[in-house]
Amino acid sequence: MQAAHTRQWLSGLILAEQGRWVLFTPVAFGGGIALWFLLPWVEQRQAALVGAMALAVFGLAYDGLLRRILLCGGLLLAAGLLTAEWRSIRVAAPTLNHWLTRAPVTGTVEQVERRAGGDRTRILLRRDASDIDPSVRVRISMAGEPPEFLRPGVRITIPATLMPVGGPLLPGGYDPRRRAWFEGLAATGRATGPPQLLAPAEPGIGGAWLAGWRGDIATFLETHVGGDAGAVAVALTVGEQGQVDPDLIEAMRVSGLAHLLTVSGFHIAVVVGGVMLVGRRLLALWPWLALRVSVRNVAAILGGVAGTFYVLLSGADVPAVRAGIMAWVVVAALLMGRDPLSLRLLAFAACVILAFRPESLMNPGFQLSFAAVAALIRLGESRVGKWMFRRPVQESWWHWCGRHLAALLLTGLAAELVLSPIALSHFGRAGVYGVFANLLAIPWTGFVIMPLLALTLALGAIGLGGLSAPLMAWTIDGLNGIATEVAAWPGASLAVPTVPLHAYALGVTGALILGLFVGRLRWLGAPLLLTGIGLALWWPRPDMLIGADGRQVAVVSDGGLYTLRGHRGGFAVRSWAEAAAAPPAGRIGDLSTARCNDYGCVATVGARRPLHLLALTEGRPTPDSCLGADIVVSVAGLADCTPRWLKLDRATLVRLGAVAIHADSRRFDSVAAHAGDHPWSPVMPPGQQMLLTGRIRWTGVLAE
Repeated sequence: MQAAHTRQWLSGLILAEQGRWVLFTPVAFGGGIALWFLLPWVEQRQAALVGAMALAVFGLAYDGLLRRILLCGGLLLAAGLLTAEWRSIRVAAPTLNHWLTRAPVTGTVEQVERRAGGDRTRILLRRDASDIDPSVRVRISMAGEPPEFLRPGVRITIPATLMPVGGPLLPGGYDPRRRAWFEGLAATGRATGPPQLLAPAEPGIGGAWLAGWRGDIATFLETHVGGDAGAVAVALTVGEQGQVDPDLIEAMRVSGLAHLLTVSGFHIAVVVGGVMLVGRRLLALWPWLALRVSVRNVAAILGGVAGTFYVLLSGADVPAVRAGIMAWVVVAALLMGRDPLSLRLLAFAACVILAFRPESLMNPGFQLSFAAVAALIRLGESRVGKWMFRRPVQESWWHWCGRHLAALLLTGLAAELVLSPIALSHFGRAGVYGVFANLLAIPWTGFVIMPLLALTLALGAIGLGGLSAPLMAWTIDGLNGIATEVAAWPGASLAVPTVPLHAYALGVTGALILGLFVGRLRWLGAPLLLTGIGLALWWPRPDMLIGADGRQVAVVSDGGLYTLRGHRGGFAVRSWAEAAAAPPAGRIGDLSTARCNDYGCVATVGARRPLHLLALTEGRPTPDSCLGADIVVSVAGLADCTPRWLKLDRATLVRLGAVAIHADSRRFDSVAAHAGDHPWSPVMPPGQQMLLTGRIRWTGVLAE
């Protein structure tokens, strides 16, 4: 009797959400994609596929809504796994697995991007095929300003040192190899001399023409607007952030305004909405057209076209493409008379993007953008949202201002509440005062800067860009001032150690249940969300971090990060400091529990169960020193060394990648443990790809 009553109660909860289950379509589909990426070994992925199909078959034993939920859920999970597998096979390309020193590289330039405030230039080059190797993409960095002729479409030769794409700096961190795999990037390198022009770009309408136009716009803004304002204007227009001062970028991140420098949903929405608004007003002035067609529909199509052009002009990066697709979904909804701001349309857009680019699910930008839009839509569905966005027949001016100010504040607060945990999980840091900064910066950017930027470009096309350029610089300086001022407030940035994967998965699952359901069933997500938050806060940070080549070792002690070598301002040390939520404090030799000389350091690591570390910078350890150490790290071979626990020499680290060690629990984590047998893993032999069928596919390696 009790069991029957429980089943009836659960059935009632499920039926109460009958209209909301469709919103979990991209969740189930994305769950299958996530399983493919996060399960390291092919046996685990095969088991997940079998389990998904078993869930679908199990659903056939039931009737009604439960049958559809289990059947569709299992099939969507399986479809996600297979889609990620198909995409990985489709983008497979030969890779470089050795160093090429001072080799001349000849090919066609696909992209030119300035970095580090314009001090460095990064070239994406399609290298010519040879008798041995096919044509592949390589990325080459060069110091200083690029020559005038260097733009997309030109053929060049450049002396460079090429090397394999580097792996993650810490286990579970950002993986450049995975991104390179899906971008078809075979190698990276550094220029050892200036490039030489072999042939100019072919004229005509195409990628080279558009890229050249982007370069002309960037040059115009740099010349007429100038300074930091000009660099930000370039970022807002063509999506290149490389000329923005690194200190300003850091201030933008701390203040929660970094999203304004990346052409994404906000910028596309401003362009599409602005063109729709202006286009509708102008088209309504043409009586012949207004009496025969829907002016709103024509304006919506014009807005979609303008948004697509803006996506192409900005370089068609993943966030911009994603926003462009969502813009056309909104336009299609308007043409069909549907509500353009609904969770169903958002779910449809997510499914479309994941079907063609499943790897975008692992991109923080995808998660942040869809979470923000979903939060705003749910806010609009609430009673408070309906009050904020309603249009009364009669309303006093002060009531109108108060309602819109409340709407701006609440939407900013809702977005920050959703985005901050995701940012903390991925980056280990989030701005505390982002709500206040965005409250000022978003209206200023959307209603002042971007319309003025469009006017400046329009005037520039007829040679009058200098008329509005000073005002353009003043408005962008105002945005930069907001970022700098908020970033300087006390406690402006919140930092946490790396969030473990299972904690993040529990938190996201709980948040989805709470956000997508509307009945009592949604409260089942609360314990999952709280458990994920608790695990993230409780999970211990690593006591030691070792680089993939063994040259750099860091110890976390006394709230700081102490390194074996220098480079406190280096990228690797900064990444480790963010992952451990411990600022760089000095060298290992500065610790009271360590002794160092010219050959390395001996240190005691950990509090409750200390480990004895021997880290070498030069030479080889003696057998006696190895026997007295728990962990030995060296860039050289350690054939005669037998420590009590871990021996991390070059050969071992090549297989493991970067390593994180927890002293008290005697546990260590590695890049290889996360990557498993995926094609970008250090475990996989060069040129081999493990398929879901269990077969090994040859993808090829570069010989020269």
